[in-house]
This record gives sequence, structure tokens and C-alpha cells, in this order.
Amino acid sequence: MKKKTLVERLHEEYSHVYSKKRVYKMINFLLDRMREGVASEDGLKISGFGSFKRKGKRVLFRPSKKLISRLKLEAKRLKM
Repeated sequence: MKKKTLVERLHEEYSHVYSKKRVYKMINFLLDRMREGVASEDGLKISGFGSFKRKGKRVLFRPSKKLISRLKLEAKRLKM
């Protein structure tokens, strides 16, 4: 999903509370903090999703068990 699509979907859900411009600023804020987390020594961990860690110039992603389980269920559902 592209950032533009994410902004549009969040705005559709919360347009009664936030303007599209405000949603865009909130998404940018969140992504900036995530970038900072990935760049830090500790990396970034999002419970239920996975962890990101820098190793040299690369960023390693390790999905959580919960995410893996959900993806497997979705794959099975799509095969039916």
C-alpha cells in the first residue's frame, strides 16, 4: 500500500474528526519516528507485526509469529 492510499483510507474512516491534511501530517510524523527507530541501535519493534534492525547498510525485517500466522490464514482463505 502506498502512503497516499493509506492517507485516503484513514481520512475516509476519520473525516469527521481530522482533515485530510492533518491525517497526512500524522502519517508523516509516524513514519519519521519509525525511521528514527530503525536507524537507532535498538532498532524498531512493533508488537504483533515484527522488528526492524539495521545491519550495515541493510535493514533486516523479522516478522512476528502473530503476523506469520495471519498471513498463512489469509493465504489459505485465498486458495479456497
